[in-house]
Amino acid sequence: MGTIFEETRMELPKWFQIITLMLNAKSSISAKEIERNLGVTYKTAYYACMRVRIGMLMPETKLNGIIEMDESYFGGKARKNHTISDDNVSLAQTTLKRGRGTNKVSVVGMVQRQGNVKTKIIEKLTKRNLLYMLKSNAKSDNSILMTDGFRSYNELETYIERLVVIHSKQYSKGIVHINTIEGFWSYVKNGIKGSFKSVSKKYLPLYLIEFEWKFNNRNFKGNELEKFLKNALFQEKELEHWKAQSSQQIKNIAYGNE
Repeated sequence: MGTIFEETRMELPKWFQIITLMLNAKSSISAKEIERNLGVTYKTAYYACMRVRIGMLMPETKLNGIIEMDESYFGGKARKNHTISDDNVSLAQTTLKRGRGTNKVSVVGMVQRQGNVKTKIIEKLTKRNLLYMLKSNAKSDNSILMTDGFRSYNELETYIERLVVIHSKQYSKGIVHINTIEGFWSYVKNGIKGSFKSVSKKYLPLYLIEFEWKFNNRNFKGNELEKFLKNALFQEKELEHWKAQSSQQIKNIAYGNE
């Protein structure tokens, strides 16, 4: 009760097989592949995968030390005069512009060097929203923040010491760079493209949670299935239906009720 396994009709050994396949896949595995491997329906495989991703939510721990922060934009090739709802399998909308100012989904990431990563969808990259995410996920004592020259990051200096790398001049200067978080973005986008081709904006937070888990456990040498089960059983959040009722429901599961 109160876990990702609540009210399930699928036997637990089948659940453990799905979990093991997802944990062992370096860049994740699609529901269609699980359907073929285990002989379950696509709906069952998709539903189970979403619940497993919820079980990958890590306990709230704050980053410290050298922290990198950057934003990235998720979406396929934009199509002119074509809008797409949250439920459809493309993140692209109506603009052909890349980077800041695009209509693609903006995701902010923070990573502690040699440590964990944390991501969050922030549709408006304002100083206030970025500062809230920083305070929620990082300690200011004995920490230093690395960012690029994006103006909205200037406000973060009220909370933490910050060093800036100006990409129009150089990509790194000694320890001053954001190559770690940029490498994570590359890992996520290649994983989505390789395993899923595209994902919907609605469920993107859950896919990001899975890639966070894989990155955060990249050096783990123990029994990862056991670690996952212990973590999942402490998650009181669960997806009651295989299809979420709204994008906000998914965000509440991933980020809490803010």
